[in-house]
Amino acid sequence: MHTLITGAGQIGTQLARDLIAAGHTVAVLRRSSAPVAGARTHAGDAGDRAALRAAARGADAIFHCIHAAYSAPAWRRELPHREQAVMDVAAELGIPVIFPESVYAYGRAARALAERAAPAPVSPLGEVRAALLDARAAHPARTASVIASDLIGPTAAAQTSVVLGMIFTPVAARRTAWLLGDPDAPHAVTAIPDLSRAMIAAVALASPADTRLNAPTPPARSQREMARDAAAALHLPRPRARRIPPAAITLAGAVSPMMREMAHQRYLWEAPSELAAGRLTAELGLTATPWEQTVAEWAASVGGTSTDGAARPTTPRPRGLRARRRRSAPA
Repeated sequence: MHTLITGAGQIGTQLARDLIAAGHTVAVLRRSSAPVAGARTHAGDAGDRAALRAAARGADAIFHCIHAAYSAPAWRRELPHREQAVMDVAAELGIPVIFPESVYAYGRAARALAERAAPAPVSPLGEVRAALLDARAAHPARTASVIASDLIGPTAAAQTSVVLGMIFTPVAARRTAWLLGDPDAPHAVTAIPDLSRAMIAAVALASPADTRLNAPTPPARSQREMARDAAAALHLPRPRARRIPPAAITLAGAVSPMMREMAHQRYLWEAPSELAAGRLTAELGLTATPWEQTVAEWAASVGGTSTDGAARPTTPRPRGLRARRRRSAPA
């Protein structure tokens, strides 16, 4: 299979690795000219139909993985017309488009999200995501939207992953983990490699009405448990963890667009959140990577323990340890 990936962030990078490892050929269209290992890289904008046609020549599928700054105005400005262009070109070529999707469009249904749930947004970001889903369903291109919760994995970055930026990275640095909403409410977390595998499998299930699929996701853990799991994997003492006062997020939102959106999204962290297994599990046998394995792999990457349990030095790599002071947003 020959594929085109638009974007080379945390999802696009993992997809490229997995497709190439499986023997597929990959082209990547990204704004930067920086190469993606093993792929043919094109510099260009995903909203440029000429650039899309050139990059998609000979492709069997497109994986559309671009994103924008964490704000509803930026999403409205940057995302819809680019999705439209990608779907238009895919329809011309007769190939499917696979999208990674969040739970935002489903509002409080994210407490136990099943694939048949109808979008019911309760935040500005959710309204944008719901509009994108509607546009996919109305377009003649064959599409599939693969829904994931907050992300963690080898290509995650502290700036774009709440779990990594606010829990794992501070724990590794022996600093306080900062927890959103209810620290003891179970919250689903999807491993990026699982999302990648789900998106690849979704190619066969794409349809003109937009097939919506849940990425395999392990049973939810509370943020407090996540912090303890991270410390245990690094053989560190019980970590310090504090809940961020809701008033602090609201006040920060007065000067920070990103924190304003975080305040709107707080509902996701104030109640349990689960992703139900769906067609990818029932029909294709895809299962989630066990949470313990994901944590062990993260610990190995920062010098804690290997995935076979062997001890390693517990001093984390210096790079990125101050990432929790940067502005971070959900993936």
